[in-house]
Amino acid sequence: MKALRRILLLLLLVATAYAGFRWGPAVFPRLEEWAGIERDRVEEAAGPQPTPELAEETLDRFEALRAGTAGTRMALGGTELTAVIRHAIPGLLPAGVSEPEVRLQEGRVHLEARVSTASFPRLPALDQVVGFLPDTLPVEVRGSLMPYDQVNLALVVDRIRAARIPVPSRMVGDVLDELGGMRRPGAPEDALAVPLPDGLDSVFVQQDSLILIAEG
Repeated sequence: MKALRRILLLLLLVATAYAGFRWGPAVFPRLEEWAGIERDRVEEAAGPQPTPELAEETLDRFEALRAGTAGTRMALGGTELTAVIRHAIPGLLPAGVSEPEVRLQEGRVHLEARVSTASFPRLPALDQVVGFLPDTLPVEVRGSLMPYDQVNLALVVDRIRAARIPVPSRMVGDVLDELGGMRRPGAPEDALAVPLPDGLDSVFVQQDSLILIAEG
């Protein structure tokens, strides 16, 4: 019975891949749902979008905070952080990573991006379906922002999913290395070093906002 189910699943996956190649997005989303595979759908959300203009406005507010002309506290949402990463920090993302998005929920940081399949490290959990994956796959990283030292914060990662498939915890460090994760002596293998910008006393996540506290 198990063998029969596996054969049926394989046939369904092959049919799904062929339909996507033959008829394109008109048919492929429906077949993906039948196969139990979620397809990323970006819904138009009300409110500001992560545009270059929003990135510039956010950086202006940040510079005013550091200069002491805009109080000592600043709150940034996920859309503002997404805009800055996409448009204002060239070279931040490693090769093969695109469309980054930041979400802050219940004090945790959620990072999403599309990663080139060729750039992503080999994972046994993905080997059986790698032939059906597109040229890029969605990767989700979830973690908590923690103090580390005088010049760095640490993003301690507790979950990575690639194409909706959880990455085993023992492989998180390897994945972060492949995706350009920065390491610091003594830091956990599942942590990314996040430089603390000059002029700030502390940075932390509070519910759905990143809070910046200026020095003094």
